[in-house]
Order: sequence, then C-alpha cells, then structure tokens
Amino acid sequence: MLVAMLRERGNRFRLAALLACVLAAAGGVGTAADPAGADDAPAREVPCEVRTVSVRASEPAAAALACQGAADAIGFLAAQGFDVPESVVIHVVEKLPAAAGTSAAGCYLHAERRVLVLTFAEFARLKTWLNLPADARMYRSLVTHEVAHAVGACNFKVREPSLQAKEYIAYVAMFATMSPAERDLALAQVPGQGFEGDWQMSATIYMLDPVRFGAQAYRHYLKPGNGREFLHAILAGKVLVE
Repeated sequence: MLVAMLRERGNRFRLAALLACVLAAAGGVGTAADPAGADDAPAREVPCEVRTVSVRASEPAAAALACQGAADAIGFLAAQGFDVPESVVIHVVEKLPAAAGTSAAGCYLHAERRVLVLTFAEFARLKTWLNLPADARMYRSLVTHEVAHAVGACNFKVREPSLQAKEYIAYVAMFATMSPAERDLALAQVPGQGFEGDWQMSATIYMLDPVRFGAQAYRHYLKPGNGREFLHAILAGKVLVE
C-alpha cells in the first residue's frame, strides 16, 4: 500500500511539473451563484482594458471576469517589479486538458504560454472553490492565479523553476488581490501562522494540500523582511529551488 501511495504521489508530481493547475477545493459547503449561462456561440477574442490581455470566450460574463482577474494579477505583480508579458491570451473552455485531472479549474500551459480556465458555468458546477462558494469573485481569483503563472514565467531568471516557486508567486498574487472580506473568509478556512522560511515549502507539501500551501505562503509573504524582496529572490533562484 505504501509503495502504491508513493508511486501515485510521484506521478502527481511529474504531472504538476508539466501543468501549473489550480485545484478545486474539495472541502467546505456552499451554494454557487447561478451561472451567467453559456450560449452556443463560438468563442471570440475579446480585448481587455489591459492592452496586453485578451480573452477567447463564448460567455460575455466569463470574459469580463477574466479581464478583471488578469488586471488584478498584472497590476499586483507589476507593482512588485515584474515585467509584463507582451501578450496574454486567456482561453475559456468547457473542459481542461485530460492531463490536468478532474479537479482542476484552470491551468497555465507553460510550453504553449497559454492560460486556460473553465467557463463560468462549469466553474459554478464545482459548488465550492477554496472551500467557499464558487461564485463570480472566486472565478475572478482563479483567473488571477493562472495569469500570475503566465507573468511569473516571463520573469524567472532560472531555466527550470521549482513547482513551489511558481505556486508561491501565483498564490500570493491571488490572495493579495482579493477584497479584504473575501481574503479573510478564504484564509479562515486554513488557520496558521505562515511558513517560517523557504525550507518548509517543498513540492511535496504543495502536492499534499495546495490550498494550505497557498494560504501559508501568503502569510509568509506578509512577514517583515519578505514581501517584494522574497519574490525577487524566487525569480533569481536564490530560494525555493529543487
């Protein structure tokens, strides 16, 4: 049994190295907001107010939320000194690639430089995300997380950044750009004081509980001496390396 568990964990780790995915939180109870309703129109590319971002979607409501989430990620990371990619295209899809698994709500495909998120209708069917109702606010945060992966990918100074390095940046951007009330609710689902240092942030810890990793990473980011400096240490490969 132990061998099988370790083999399965190894398979999950290799998958995560290929896809930076946000997992739908399994715990918690909530009622999702009524989805805006996907129509049968083909996906079309919608430019966002942030000139470097566009969204390919057939749901106008999803496109609007995706633009907002992307603006959150880019605005936050640009303020931290990150370079903004020349182009970010968000694909709103009915299904994610099979490799993402059945519990993912969005992915960043590094090799293709593409952000994929579920349609809002499909996202709402999850009922909960981060153990909170899968509503428009959570959908916006989902997009923020995935676009943060895209921005981070253009800023790493190391050839093969670790899984935990990429996820630290994405979760910090996501939690930092939530409204205070929303963030308090999300963090309340995962009590803790934050990681003490990078030695506690391994790929294994992330794989065992992605949401807990994210909450503890954000709390670590807030501690004195971390913040912007720690983000740039990640980019330079000084911390969170394999």
